[in-house]
Amino acid sequence: MHEFKIDGPAFKEGSPIHISVAALDSFQSILDKSYLVLAGAKRMSAKDREIFYLRATSFRQGSLLTNFEIVLSGIQLGLPFVSSFGPQNFWEYTKDSFSFLKNVCTAVQKNEKPTYEFNNQGDASVHIGDNHYHYHAPVIQIAELALPNYQDLAHLIDPLKVNKILSKPANQEEPDIYIGPKDRGMFDIPTRIEKETVYLKCEIYDFNKYKNKGKLSVKIPEQAVPQGDYNFEIFGSQDNVEYIYSMLKPLVELYCLIEMESNPFGDDKVNKLHITGVNS
Repeated sequence: MHEFKIDGPAFKEGSPIHISVAALDSFQSILDKSYLVLAGAKRMSAKDREIFYLRATSFRQGSLLTNFEIVLSGIQLGLPFVSSFGPQNFWEYTKDSFSFLKNVCTAVQKNEKPTYEFNNQGDASVHIGDNHYHYHAPVIQIAELALPNYQDLAHLIDPLKVNKILSKPANQEEPDIYIGPKDRGMFDIPTRIEKETVYLKCEIYDFNKYKNKGKLSVKIPEQAVPQGDYNFEIFGSQDNVEYIYSMLKPLVELYCLIEMESNPFGDDKVNKLHITGVNS
C-alpha cells in the first residue's frame, strides 16, 4: 500500500476537484511511464490498462490523501516482465526516476552539464561536477519519458493553493517523492536564444493567428537545424498575414533565431524557433 498526498490552503475546506484531478492525472502518467519502459511498450493501450493501474482504497479530507495499490495483473496474461518487476521493484524504479530527474534538472539550472558513462547492460554512471551517481538503464528511460508529467505536477505548487505534493509507501515515514513549497520550478529546463539569425527552408503546416505561434517541418538536410518538426513563434509585432499565406506553399524561406534547450539527457537540442522574417 502507498500514499499520495497533496496539501495546501486550497484543501482546508475540502478538495478542489480541478487541482485534485490534475495532480492525480500527472501522477498516474508518471507511473504509466514506468510501466511502458518495463513492459517495452510504446503507449498505453486498453489492454495495457487492464494489466496495470492504480487502485485507490481511501480518500481523506484536510488535504487530499489517498491510499493506493499498484496493480499488475500480467502474470495471468503471460507477461514475463511482471515476475521480474513486481509492484515493489516497480515503485523503486519510479522513485529512482524522481531522484535522477531532481539531480540532473538542478544541474542544468546551475549550468552544470551532466555527463554519462554506459556499461554493456545499459546502466549508467552520471557525473555532475564532483558528484557521481549510478542508475539502472530503465530509470533514465522512465525519467526522460516522465519529465513533462513531473513538470506538470510541480507547476501545481502555488502559495495560495498547494504547498506540497508527496508519495511514499504507507508504512514509511519519509516520502520517496516530495515536491515542496519552493519546488515549483524543480524540473524546468533552462533555454537560451542564440545570437545569430539563421536562414531556413521549411514547410509551415500549422499556425494560430491569435497566438502567432505554429509548427513547421524541416525536410531538407544540412541546414541550421536538423530535419524534424519544430514549434515556432513570430518575433516582435510582425503582420501575420504572410505566415497564413505561407501555409499554402510547400516550401517557405524563413529567417529565425534558435532557442536551445539545455538537455539534461545529452546534447543540447532545439526547443523552438523565433521567426524574424519570411522571404516572400
